[in-house]
Amino acid sequence: MSSHPSPPHAPRRPGTLLVAVVVAVVAAVAGWAYLANSRGVEAAPSADDPACAPLLQALPATLGTLDRTPQGAAGVAVWGEDQVVLRCGAQVLGPTTKVCIPVGPDAGPSIDWVQDAESDRAVRFLTYGRTPAVEVTVRFGNGITSDQATSQLVDLAAAVGAIPQTRTCL
Repeated sequence: MSSHPSPPHAPRRPGTLLVAVVVAVVAAVAGWAYLANSRGVEAAPSADDPACAPLLQALPATLGTLDRTPQGAAGVAVWGEDQVVLRCGAQVLGPTTKVCIPVGPDAGPSIDWVQDAESDRAVRFLTYGRTPAVEVTVRFGNGITSDQATSQLVDLAAAVGAIPQTRTCL
């Protein structure tokens, strides 16, 4: 009987290659999921609206003493440890009886904000008369009280003002 020499490299089993591909895909998906939901902030329903990208580009790097924290979710900006969270593409408000507060710098555009919800820990504002709507949640603490929540909106006015206003609060 003649024996044939063994090939220099044994062929890989198909299962080994499949396992390697599955591991790479799972790692990539896990990395994307971590970035997309960084800090647990989810994108607003219409975060893919084309008006959100330039708004995010124009937002300030700081709000008061809070630095902007990088986020992976579309249409989301965060300052501090989730102390101020902005989500572009929120649900547009129709006519409402909720409190409407025009906020803006002395020499700049004023933005109509509706105080949508408030608790002892945070307050949420939504723009009124702009599509897409912008939602801002301000959490109290680290120097921000409920009385100071609207002051966080002043520095956002220029960027938010790039979204055309179609209605105003009464």
